[in-house]
Amino acid sequence: MKKWLEYSENLFKLGESVGGVLSLMELSSVFNESSKISLHSIINNFIKAGILKRYCREIYTLANFDCLVLSAKIRQNSYVSLGSALAMRRLIGSESPFQIFCITQTKAAEYKGAPNISYYKLAKELCFGFEPNEKGVLIAEPEKAALDTLYFYLRGKKFYFNIFSDINYGMLNKDIFFSYLERYNNPKFKIFAERCFYEKF
Repeated sequence: MKKWLEYSENLFKLGESVGGVLSLMELSSVFNESSKISLHSIINNFIKAGILKRYCREIYTLANFDCLVLSAKIRQNSYVSLGSALAMRRLIGSESPFQIFCITQTKAAEYKGAPNISYYKLAKELCFGFEPNEKGVLIAEPEKAALDTLYFYLRGKKFYFNIFSDINYGMLNKDIFFSYLERYNNPKFKIFAERCFYEKF
């Protein structure tokens, strides 16, 4: 019982500082356990008690965890963008809290759970224009979130919102938008993005 209380205290203390999302390595530190068998036994006890949940391989969550922190911990080289960032930047209406869209330089992937997290692959040279929030999660700036959305729309991605009428392009900084657009080498995309910005359809 004493050990369980100590584990619980350490778990909640660390969980509070990391948005309620813990990696297997962090749990190993919390429980001061290097043996994989013993570590998983402890974790399973916390899962059975309803305190921990396994989201995916080596990633666990506590109650009321931060979904954005979760997305960043699964793919540390990713940033939140597309509809998720557009909604956060108030460029579109509300986005579902049960779906997070991210951009990554590595392989695209889908994680099904609560929430669902989608990672879309983008070339390294196009992974820019983001900033950390108060918890260190990288979020696309308004202009980059819009450009990412238009870019993947041309590549066949379907969005639940209308990219022509539902995005408030008037809220974007024109200088930033076009300076970012210059970094794309696709002439077709540049023309398309410019037409969207000026609503010339």
